[in-house]
Amino acid sequence: MRNLLAAGLLALALVACSGRPSSSPSSALRVVTTTTVFADIVQKVGGSRVVATSIIPPGVGPEDYEPKPDDAVKLADAQLVVSNGVGLDNFLDHLLASGTGGETQRLVLGDGIPTITVDGEPNPHFWLDPMLVKQFYLPAIVTSLSAIEPGGQALYQANADDYAAQLDTLDAELKARIDEIPAANRRLVTFHDAFPYFARHFGFELIGVILANVGQDPSAAELAALVDKVKAAHVNAVFSEAQFSPRLSETLASEAGITHVVTTLYNDALGPPPADTYLGLMRWNVGQIVPALK
Repeated sequence: MRNLLAAGLLALALVACSGRPSSSPSSALRVVTTTTVFADIVQKVGGSRVVATSIIPPGVGPEDYEPKPDDAVKLADAQLVVSNGVGLDNFLDHLLASGTGGETQRLVLGDGIPTITVDGEPNPHFWLDPMLVKQFYLPAIVTSLSAIEPGGQALYQANADDYAAQLDTLDAELKARIDEIPAANRRLVTFHDAFPYFARHFGFELIGVILANVGQDPSAAELAALVDKVKAAHVNAVFSEAQFSPRLSETLASEAGITHVVTTLYNDALGPPPADTYLGLMRWNVGQIVPALK
């Protein structure tokens, strides 16, 4: 079914690309990323020499994303396609299999990053640890952009160095905020399994997730088992993302006797200001988590 969809998207793309004017400067390197988070990071490294756009719009997650006709149009025009890999954005493989952007250079940001395994599966949410962004994402972006446009290498490296310094500042700031939470309260119950790298880096214990698989509600037995686990851990709050319905989070909190329910986190996608950049997203999330757990 996905192959048929991809083929249909390609056909629409070819029609849509005919005579379509470009709104970006002709000299700019055109980069298409799978998510808004990656588009923001790539844009910071690329600066004025790059125009980075995302296939998935703000506020939408990648795990269950269904491609649209315009997605094929973006890929057909790209000089570099950037994804995360490790199962996060598999929809891209179906699009590329249709022939759309098949010759375009690719960067898979997750390649080579040691993974945390959750329930037997490698977790892809590396970027919620800003030091992984600094250590792995930034050098890979510089290398890929420079391979396409060697004349921009000095600028790309300078921008990456500046952004790395901003990540260091961010990291210290977030750790200082998290230090306000008593160690015994640093326990997270989240809607889906987006936070293992965040938890490891910032010193949280992950108690459980409501959705083991995005798009598939837990059974009554699974929810009851999670309620028991949350009660035993004396968790202070339940956290979910703005892109998901708060219904299950509120149900879990009610049955577990938890009064704090935070449903305004962002992780797979940027949100409205101040969460409309990667740095802003990280500050926003910690700003929501700290008061709920203090």
